Amino acid sequence: MQHLYLVGIGGVGMLWIADYALAQGWKLSGTDVTETDQVRRLRAAGATIHIGSDPEAIPDDVTEAVITAAITEKAPHYAELLRLRERGVKISKRAEWIGKLTKTYTTIAVAGAHGKTTTTGMIGWILDQAGLDPTVFVGSSLAPWGGTRVGKGKYLVLEADEFDRSFHQFHPQVAVVLNIDADHLDYYTGGMPEIEASYHKFLGNLPSGVHATPTGKGLVVAYGKDGRIRKVAKGFKYTFRWYDERQLWPGLKLPQPGLHNLLNATAAARVCHELGVPQEVILKALACFPGTERRFEHWGTWNGTELYDDYAHHPTELRALLSAIHDRFPRGSKERVTVVFQPHQKARTKNHLREFGRAFDEHPVDELIIAPIYFVAGREDDIEVSSSDVAAEILKRPPEGMEVVLAADVTELETLVRKAASDGGVLFTVGAGDIRNMVQRWQRE
Repeated sequence: MQHLYLVGIGGVGMLWIADYALAQGWKLSGTDVTETDQVRRLRAAGATIHIGSDPEAIPDDVTEAVITAAITEKAPHYAELLRLRERGVKISKRAEWIGKLTKTYTTIAVAGAHGKTTTTGMIGWILDQAGLDPTVFVGSSLAPWGGTRVGKGKYLVLEADEFDRSFHQFHPQVAVVLNIDADHLDYYTGGMPEIEASYHKFLGNLPSGVHATPTGKGLVVAYGKDGRIRKVAKGFKYTFRWYDERQLWPGLKLPQPGLHNLLNATAAARVCHELGVPQEVILKALACFPGTERRFEHWGTWNGTELYDDYAHHPTELRALLSAIHDRFPRGSKERVTVVFQPHQKARTKNHLREFGRAFDEHPVDELIIAPIYFVAGREDDIEVSSSDVAAEILKRPPEGMEVVLAADVTELETLVRKAASDGGVLFTVGAGDIRNMVQRWQRE
């Protein structure tokens, strides 16, 4: 029997592989640095998982191992990687393993710096509601699915991440390109030209001749106003379907606020239309789209305060979120809105410091609490930047009526968040780090 061993099993992309393996009836084991709800969920489903790095805990009958791009010589689990090599176990990177899987399905890959998770979820949800039983690898869960959706149909819908050039491993028949933006600049040291070249190579993985698509060749659905997308699309003979704010999908209604979500839904609707899903099914599915975890997610109340959570961690995402907050809770309405923002990674914070400073200009909230930066120790220790730099940048031109409060450490952050949550209104936890987990812990105490 195939026995898959995953190093970093609780990571989002690794969960896709874990859930897929369990659905196939394979043996599954692995390790991670912390005990999480996802790790506990996998254990309950039959996986054997240990916490921490322990080469002696690797089962003897492992037939294949998968690792994340984060396993470097400085990583805690590097000793396990060495042991697997010593034993001659076949080892693949996460993207490489998934890339092989994309060749066995009619694959729809969703790329872009922002909006991948929501759009992937929307496409998968429409196909599911259409009875096509897709497999969906999405960056966060949809409540009705509970985790990765592993279906028996021919379609695989997945996020195609540009970090570590992971999406170069994928071989889709349909590609969605939502936007191209400056992100992961610690990895793309050549800046935007290097990022554009990376997207161009990704598009080159689509079929150029007869293949299992409705059009007989690669299909690209893309945001037409993005000049960078137009640039990287040059030279390809695929079928292109462009969309923008002037071409929102007709009849579209969503439970989630924000223009960015209407654009994401338009891309999803266009893809499913090209795959033959009827218009009435598309509209009905999107009208009841449950949303994805950590995307404008309402997750409870605390002392009369409504709690929301969002993954926004790039200035472009912050601006989109703030616009959606303004749509749902207009400034001056009865709800006082507090945003607890946790910057994610020192490199991203430093590279986009000026943009973070201006992200709140157009749609300020009543109170902004800035948490200490979430970063991985050992990987960014030599980068000189802190949350106080973000606060200082905002205060160079402070948005009118927005109180800006800086938390010096986690203890002060807890005090500030507890006070904000005692005043009623609405509180958003924002960021790709552990800010939501912290607030949940304080809420339970």
